[in-house]
Amino acid sequence: MVNIPMHISGVIVHARPERAAQVHERLAAIDGVEVHSSDVEGKLIVTLEKEDEKTTVDAFGLLNELPDVLAATMVYHHFEPESDSI
Repeated sequence: MVNIPMHISGVIVHARPERAAQVHERLAAIDGVEVHSSDVEGKLIVTLEKEDEKTTVDAFGLLNELPDVLAATMVYHHFEPESDSI
């Protein structure tokens, strides 16, 4: 069995508080994005999982460009290399 390499990033997304629910929905619709929590101040805790560096960077850029997102800040990144398992 071959494991695919994976980039896993932890991101805090700051959204306009009055639009946080809509931002939550937009984030959840993006492949490889999972929203873990949000609060009334518009802060959302998100993980981003992608197979390579380019798609990770592209997806992170997309998070920052979503309507009503004030900022997306990467607070953690881990690269899980490809490995062979029996």
